Amino acid sequence: MNPLAIDFFLYEVNDLQRAIEFYRDTLGLSVEGEVFENCWVEFDIQPTTLALYCPKETEKRDANIGGASVAIAVESVADTIAELKQKGVEISFDVFESPACYMAYIKDPDGNGVGIHQRKDGTCG
Repeated sequence: MNPLAIDFFLYEVNDLQRAIEFYRDTLGLSVEGEVFENCWVEFDIQPTTLALYCPKETEKRDANIGGASVAIAVESVADTIAELKQKGVEISFDVFESPACYMAYIKDPDGNGVGIHQRKDGTCG
């Protein structure tokens, strides 16, 4: 095996339209392409993709299983978290500083963790 890159991150959700509205309207991500068969959508977050999948009713399980999370780079974590608080987004933990970055975590409507991240050196990706 010769891994080349990460093509996408995936969250399973219970309500695709609600999830689209959160990621598109609340977080401002751009939908990439069309919603596929009312169960799959992708958001372009260069250099990768965030995919959301809503299984058929017979395949559904609790989406809040605490798996992987995505971290989205922003210019200012403090400003972004202040904006998201005004929008009523649930904050898992507020802004903190590490030696390399500023970070906070929010939850999407299905309880998936979403990191809001800012590197001190100004890089991302």
